[in-house]
Amino acid sequence: MANEAVEAAWARAVERWDDPARHEALLGLVAQHSAFAWAAGKYKERAGDPIADAQLERLRKSATATLLATATKRPESKDGPYKRTMLLGVLLLVMLALGLVYAKVIAVNHGTSRPARPVPAQPLPGSHKPAAH
Repeated sequence: MANEAVEAAWARAVERWDDPARHEALLGLVAQHSAFAWAAGKYKERAGDPIADAQLERLRKSATATLLATATKRPESKDGPYKRTMLLGVLLLVMLALGLVYAKVIAVNHGTSRPARPVPAQPLPGSHKPAAH
């Protein structure tokens, strides 16, 4: 459903379909009320009619021009495009380095920095076996 003024202009355009001034007035109201989709739907109902086809093309051009004229440009960033990605990568590398340092400190404090050598078993004093002859 469009604005009442737009719908009334459509009714006037339909009354005198061959009057370009009525289609022009309709297009002005359509642009004023941003009713491009509604008007395109109405003209598409009459697809194949030369006037409807011409008005559809005018609507398309007008909608495109309105879109481009009212589009807001994103402010350009002073930073490079990958600054956040680079910062995240550096942060991850720092965290990895800190994790490795922490693991090394824990290993040294628990005496597991070197693999332990097995101690050979020593016979208990006074428990020697007689040699077999």
